[in-house]
Amino acid sequence: MDTTSHFEHKERRILALLLVVGVAVVIWWGPTLQFNGMRLYFPDKNGKSLKLEKRPIAPLGNFEEKAKDTVEELLLGPLSRNLQPVAHVDISLARVVAGKNALYIDFTTKDLPSFSSEYAMFKAAVTKSLHDTIPGNFYIYLYINGTLAR
Repeated sequence: MDTTSHFEHKERRILALLLVVGVAVVIWWGPTLQFNGMRLYFPDKNGKSLKLEKRPIAPLGNFEEKAKDTVEELLLGPLSRNLQPVAHVDISLARVVAGKNALYIDFTTKDLPSFSSEYAMFKAAVTKSLHDTIPGNFYIYLYINGTLAR
């Protein structure tokens, strides 16, 4: 009987510890998990990596409208001085079309040769921003001047 009560007492301590850890996790990461605004990624000062900038603007509407709002906000540029715009050429959003589990996004630019050098960082910023802002698993296809960009 003494062994059984000792085991039950130990079990209660473990449950209490798990409960305290659970509450601590919710308090520590709760605000981050509950954030439902836009998560936009911009190149850092050096242009070598992407940094997160949160905006308290929640994209509303269907899948297509949320994507359009997110990309338009991304094209406006960062609010922080420590970040750079996603593109240094004049680029605009032509259209966003949502398909079965996919987004087709078409951009227009007149200065395609200058944009070519920035394309890898631009694509990474658009893709990461859309996936972090809009929940779900979907593919993103980017078009530049009506041509699928790779």
